[in-house]
Amino acid sequence: MGHIAPHSPDGPRREAPRPAEVDGLGNLMLLCPSCHRTIDKEPGLWPDDYLRAIKAEHEGWVVVERTRPEPEKSLDEEPTGMSETVAIGDVAYRVAGDPEEERAADGTAIVSRAFAFTPDGGHVWIRRIAARWPGYEALERRAALAAEAGLLAEALPGLPPPVAASMTAETAVLVTAVPSFTTLAGFYGGQGRAAEAVRVLASGAAGLCEGLTSLHARGLAHGALAPDSIMTDRDGVLFLRDLGHAFLHPTDPAEDVRRLAELIHLTVTGRPPVPLVSAAILNPAVPERFARALDRALSPDPAERGDIAELGAGLRS
Repeated sequence: MGHIAPHSPDGPRREAPRPAEVDGLGNLMLLCPSCHRTIDKEPGLWPDDYLRAIKAEHEGWVVVERTRPEPEKSLDEEPTGMSETVAIGDVAYRVAGDPEEERAADGTAIVSRAFAFTPDGGHVWIRRIAARWPGYEALERRAALAAEAGLLAEALPGLPPPVAASMTAETAVLVTAVPSFTTLAGFYGGQGRAAEAVRVLASGAAGLCEGLTSLHARGLAHGALAPDSIMTDRDGVLFLRDLGHAFLHPTDPAEDVRRLAELIHLTVTGRPPVPLVSAAILNPAVPERFARALDRALSPDPAERGDIAELGAGLRS
């Protein structure tokens, strides 16, 4: 929900007449997160009378649509998972391998995830939500996917480039580009203890930390960093596959710092972190500064971990 006349006297469109009930329905309009930011950043291009006209037109459209009879649907009809291809408009994406399928706890939706090829051979990651009716969990997941698409459209540094998105009454789909189908786990394959592997990982983490920095700057956290959710190109440069649980399960960014340090420690030592035992002790190929950066990020006190950019800088030093 966005305010037309601002909630505070010095907000965007401050010259607009402020109604007595500034939070009333007459002063609110529905906006996706991206459009909400757009109209507030450029209030001169979106004056209050223009926004009220848009609101009135939309409400009129809703009234007209409500007069149409609802098509008959069987509530027993099961939502379908992802097939061998996913089409968005005129573009068909060819699924690689078997999709991951997850049924919503309330049974209203199936969430599918898969790597796929674009028609020209590019690599993408597809998430698709199919719902048989708009139950709470289906709506929550669709809203999170739409919010992620809106943020990715801003092309923030280090975040996955969006390729395509689609939302209908039955399905919501988001397609993002990935450098390859190789994950952190697949790239190192248990061989991260070698001195060259440690060097490549220290350098390759920069892109990943940049993406997490962009996310954290918005007050969001990935919340689902894992060996299979971090991608790498052929040179070992790491990338986010998607935004994880950023819009589904809010998490403290400090948990991303800890979790990334935990994954890197596991990669270069072959063992989970042990309190007071440095990664440099477990693997002499790990530089002392690299190990100190991990130790700080693994602190049990979130306030002492530093931010993700500091972790990245410590690894590269």
